[in-house]
Amino acid sequence: MIGTRVLACVIGAALLVAATGCTRAAPGTATVPRSASPAAAGTHGAGALTVLSASFVSASQGWLVATPCADQVPTCRTIVMRRTVDGGRTWFAIPAPDAPPADLFQGSAPANAVGAILFTSARDGWAFGPGLWQTRDGGATWRQRSGPGGPVQDLGVAGGLVLAVTSRCGADGSACSLRVYSAAAESDAWRMVPGAAAAGVRSAQLVVSGAIGYLFAVTAEPGKPLLLAGPVTGSTPWRPVPEPCTSAWSGALAAAPGGWLFLGCGLEPGAGNQIKAAYLSGDGGRSWRKVASPPFGGYLGGASISPGGTVVLSGSRMDVYISWNRGLSWDESPSLDGAAGLAGAGFPLAGSMITDTQGFAVQQGVDQQQVWLTSDGGRRWTAVTVR
Repeated sequence: MIGTRVLACVIGAALLVAATGCTRAAPGTATVPRSASPAAAGTHGAGALTVLSASFVSASQGWLVATPCADQVPTCRTIVMRRTVDGGRTWFAIPAPDAPPADLFQGSAPANAVGAILFTSARDGWAFGPGLWQTRDGGATWRQRSGPGGPVQDLGVAGGLVLAVTSRCGADGSACSLRVYSAAAESDAWRMVPGAAAAGVRSAQLVVSGAIGYLFAVTAEPGKPLLLAGPVTGSTPWRPVPEPCTSAWSGALAAAPGGWLFLGCGLEPGAGNQIKAAYLSGDGGRSWRKVASPPFGGYLGGASISPGGTVVLSGSRMDVYISWNRGLSWDESPSLDGAAGLAGAGFPLAGSMITDTQGFAVQQGVDQQQVWLTSDGGRRWTAVTVR
């Protein structure tokens, strides 16, 4: 969803589950997203929260969806939401959709659960995965939307259109059929986007860049992934775009203004490690060039690229890998060593850039849930506990 996510950055559980199956998917967007009253929004305000997803529309304004139940997500009855107006240094409670949480520790989330959020302005936002909710007043109220015929796995917004990826999966969740639908932002009249579909898929990511949408799908059996592209309006069918990955068990796609696309692919992992390859396109995917291979550790699940070319990679059992030169080299920040150690132990850490210098990361599954903030492009990070 980068394109809208260049400013409306998203990251959460979806980003991490993309590496392991189609039970949830969405974003880079900070992967690891019923209407509640203001009083209900503050019911669980005392303890530290486990953040599921976060979204920023500027360097100062952001939202997050969380659960107060730590590692007991399957027994939680509702999510909570927080908002910041100072870049994440402080957070305050706002109403949340009356929905249970969904995260990567669940084999199958309830049909109305929420695990990711996407805000596209200070007023317009979405909570989804697999349910679907919309706010037009910055989260003060939420309206449940009728879905397009299946669990919502990922979401993109372009102008007045909403694009939703839905999935139908086999009994073990390892092979899914995916389809993209579109609707006007205020309408429940969904229609299939011609050509935007895939079968036998392990995971998929939707990216919107300007008027073009991209669907990147990794097959259930490791093999050559699929990249589809077409107009978000569906005026012509989406078609396969040549992509350079010969094989992938997991992957990550991100976009930035000017036709920039970043694509990362990871081979079948083992013992916490994975061979990864990375590619860059400056013409919307018509041509690609190989860049430096990301580090061996961890399983690639999501990417973010800023307008100036700062790339952040996230996934399962891995540190946040950062490139300040569109993938020519990769770095890790010593200030994230503690969080990276927890990530290696199974508590995923996922990061994203908001601007070329400001970014954030969230870590799931620990009692003292933290949001990590950077103002220097990811060289140094500061932790904030969300309550």
